[in-house]
Amino acid sequence: MGGNLGVRGGVGGADARGSLAGMASHKAVAVTVMGVLFAAVATAATSKPTSLAGSYLASIDLETGATMVYEPPTKDIGTRRVWSDSKGRLWVCEWNSGNVALYDPTTKSWKEWKLPGTKPHAYAVWVDGDDKVRLSEWSANAIVRFDPLTGSFESFPSDRPKSDVRQMLGRKNEVWIAESGTERLRAIRR
Repeated sequence: MGGNLGVRGGVGGADARGSLAGMASHKAVAVTVMGVLFAAVATAATSKPTSLAGSYLASIDLETGATMVYEPPTKDIGTRRVWSDSKGRLWVCEWNSGNVALYDPTTKSWKEWKLPGTKPHAYAVWVDGDDKVRLSEWSANAIVRFDPLTGSFESFPSDRPKSDVRQMLGRKNEVWIAESGTERLRAIRR
C-alpha cells in the first residue's frame, strides 16, 4: 500500500539498513504500491539550510543506492511532502508555488494544480483509498480536499488560529490531522 513517512536527514545512497544519507535535505519519503521509494527533496540554493529553493522528487534504488531526479515543471517550488496513491502516482506539496503536483512514474509526466485562495502554501499531503487528495494549506489555516477527477477543491478550516499541520493520515471517510501549532489532533469525517 502507498504511503508516506516524514524523516530528517539527507537523501542519497541507501545502505542495507535502508538509511538515507548524502544528497540534500529531504522533507518526506513515500513508497509506491510497486515498492519504489521516492523522496521529496529541498536543496539549499542559498547558505540557509532551510531554503526550499531547488526542490525536486527523487527515486532511490535500495539495492544500489542510486538516485534518479525528477524535476517538476515549476522551478523552486519548495517541495514539502509526498504521498503515493493507489496507482503508484506521487502527489507532492509545493510550498513556494502553492500548487499540488502529480508525478506519474509510468508516463514520466507532471501535472500541477493551484490551491484556492491568496498566496496558498501547501505543506502536508495524504491520499485516501479513493485517490482523493488532502492537503494542509497554511495561508488559509485549513485542510483542503482535492478531487483529481473534477479538479475541484473543498476547504475545511481549523477553528483555531495557526494550526500548522505538518502531517496527516486517515482511513475511509476520515482524516486525522496533527495540528502542531495548536497541539491537538483533529478529525474530519466525510
